[in-house]
Amino acid sequence: DNGEVCFTVDVAANSLNFNDGYYDCSEICVNVYANCYNTFIIWVGPFLVSLGLLFLSFFATFLRTGSSPEQETAKFAKVWLFLLFAMWVTASLAGAGAGVSTTLAALSLSSFIAAAVFLSISYNSIERQGQIDRIAEQLVEKYGDHFDIFRGLLIVTCTPVFLCYFAVSFVVQRIRNIRCSKYSRPPVTTTSLRDVAGDGWFTVEARRLIRLFSSWNRTKVFTYAVYWGCAFMIVSVIMSEFTVLFLSWLIETTSNMNLIAVTGILVGIGMCMFLLPPVPGVPIYLTLGIVIIPVGRPIMGILGSIIYALGISLVLKLLACTLQQKMIGGLLKHKVGVRQFCGVNSNLMRSMKLVLKQPGIGIDKVSILVGGPDWPTSVLCGIMDLDLIPILIGTLPIIFLITPTLLTGCFMYMSSLKYDGGKLEFPWAGTVQTICAAITAFVQFGSMVVAAFYLEGAVANRKHELDAIPIDEEVKVADEKGEAIKQSYEEVTKWDVLPSWVRTVLLLSLSTMISCCYLVQLFQDLCFREYQLTYTIEQNLDGDWKNLVKPLGIAANILFLASGLFLFIFDRWALGKARKHLSPVIP
Repeated sequence: DNGEVCFTVDVAANSLNFNDGYYDCSEICVNVYANCYNTFIIWVGPFLVSLGLLFLSFFATFLRTGSSPEQETAKFAKVWLFLLFAMWVTASLAGAGAGVSTTLAALSLSSFIAAAVFLSISYNSIERQGQIDRIAEQLVEKYGDHFDIFRGLLIVTCTPVFLCYFAVSFVVQRIRNIRCSKYSRPPVTTTSLRDVAGDGWFTVEARRLIRLFSSWNRTKVFTYAVYWGCAFMIVSVIMSEFTVLFLSWLIETTSNMNLIAVTGILVGIGMCMFLLPPVPGVPIYLTLGIVIIPVGRPIMGILGSIIYALGISLVLKLLACTLQQKMIGGLLKHKVGVRQFCGVNSNLMRSMKLVLKQPGIGIDKVSILVGGPDWPTSVLCGIMDLDLIPILIGTLPIIFLITPTLLTGCFMYMSSLKYDGGKLEFPWAGTVQTICAAITAFVQFGSMVVAAFYLEGAVANRKHELDAIPIDEEVKVADEKGEAIKQSYEEVTKWDVLPSWVRTVLLLSLSTMISCCYLVQLFQDLCFREYQLTYTIEQNLDGDWKNLVKPLGIAANILFLASGLFLFIFDRWALGKARKHLSPVIP
């Protein structure tokens, strides 16, 4: 702050000695180099050139013949992402993590652009077009049934860009239509564009996009776009902002309670969450890791608190499995709705029945109990009247998922702890938190893959046993009615047959969703106040939790709620129309 550097140079030892008198200055301070850009570029230039050549040589090794370009590209992307993650972890743990994420992202982007340029000059236009066409055909073959989902993502993310493009296209075409301009040219209409709107108003390229867009199932694409936006708002607002607010309030509220009382509260909240079908166990373990540490640290220390939280998490999971299996699956197995929700007639659940009924505890059964969906798996065990004790024993390896998840919560809290002077108490905790989160994702995904592998094996190798499992006739009738309503829903919601006011409602839902997503993404600092786990509502939000949201954030949330309301109106109308359309067929 006084304009002086906070270290001295020891030439003999070739090191920097930081002055202890400057409490806030440490080895990660880079402000002293703000005026040395020219020297820094000269110094780092050879390294950047060598790094670029290393990337290019690394990329070139994946251009060898012997496998398809798609396989080599996927292999290269996986290896490069692993190397990036390793570099990030190394730099962060070494104390040089300031800006390293942005730097590595920029490095990846520039490297891939350079590789794209290299490839573009290495192949002629015919070869490039052939490669693109082949990749497009493979994508259509593999994922053609799910294209509407990705089109919805494209709409919700790129609509403003498309609008700007069409505005520019309109201006360009109007200039071309001016007779006195040297750039004027008569409107061009090809045979394929003859029936496409915009003749004389948009360029040929823009009209081709209009033709492509008109061929989509617009109702389904717009609906998926709203769902994508809803997912984004849940992640970036509810989970990112309000979850932190709730957890900080929970930490503050429980800070004056004893450990037993806090444990009871968390077990009660966790049990309620476990009994909700859509809620997985990961956020529950994460919450335990965040809340137990500040309460248990004065008594047991951090390590003891972590071990204690692990034990509570495991007991909570086993207790939830017991209630789901015996109280929901065992007592409600006569309800058709419960059995239909679990999908007892699907190949997935029938193969799960086959594996779970076999005696003993093998890796196939354990992988299903750990990697399968929490609520349906436990309820299915209750519907099948399986013994509880073997199921609980087979669930014990869930500790390998609980541990990294809980540690992620612990280090998330520890990364926000500071001394009175503002210096971080655990500067490495943020990096370790990211590593634990990555391990959590790997274990979660890996267990699901292993479970899917054994279920697929059961379908392929034990087909005669699978066919011998009787079909639930009541659920079959309910499924057939649901499928008929689904087909009727698609018929009555085709864009060309929708009434004008219904189209307007759906477009209002889409436009308000896009608006709120862009507001939150581009102007997050203007929508919400900064808030961390260690903050308190009294000190940082002036005693009112609603102060977390700024006026622009309130507007974004109103738009989000309005979008949901418009989509609800559209869905209610469509369902009523679909049922009315089926009334002569299904009573």
